[in-house]
Amino acid sequence: SLKVLDLISNSIGNEGLSALAALANCTSLEELDLSSNDFSMATAGLGSLSDWLQAAVWNLNALSLRSCGIDDEGLQSLANGATNYCKDLDLSGNNSITVLGLRRLSTSLQSDSCRLENLDLGWMDIGDDGAEVLARGLIGNKVLIRMHLCGEGEGEGEDDDIAITPAGWSAFSPVLCDTSSVNNTYLSNHTIQ
Repeated sequence: SLKVLDLISNSIGNEGLSALAALANCTSLEELDLSSNDFSMATAGLGSLSDWLQAAVWNLNALSLRSCGIDDEGLQSLANGATNYCKDLDLSGNNSITVLGLRRLSTSLQSDSCRLENLDLGWMDIGDDGAEVLARGLIGNKVLIRMHLCGEGEGEGEDDDIAITPAGWSAFSPVLCDTSSVNNTYLSNHTIQ
């Protein structure tokens, strides 16, 4: 039974994503890597992928869409299926995603059906507005453990690649520790790893 499907750099587009629906009977699939395929013109295909994720009984733990040219419209098509049916989602390097797309992702993160534990948004121009949108999406989220926002300067104290200033980072403070009441402090007291 197929557990890992690696389709990195295979020129998969709309038609290829739609063809993946043939794997609907492959319920043992745990990892799907579609990185470095050009999905910049594949909004319909990303919608098909989302529908496919939502229609089948999956054990899918990881979906990697790193450096696929996904834009806001593509992320909007994909968001529900990816956040509700995957534990790990890698969207790093999709520089065409703006605040508009992050807003849809943020709404999906707030959903009670969100099962996403790890989200990689590295090497993207998140900016302060994007940070604020993502922080709002984390309010009430009880499953996300890790959100990667760093760029190439990771570990060196450089976060120029994601363009978040201290004002943007401060949007995460109330999410990490809400001091509006004792109960909220207890419920929001997260450990940063």
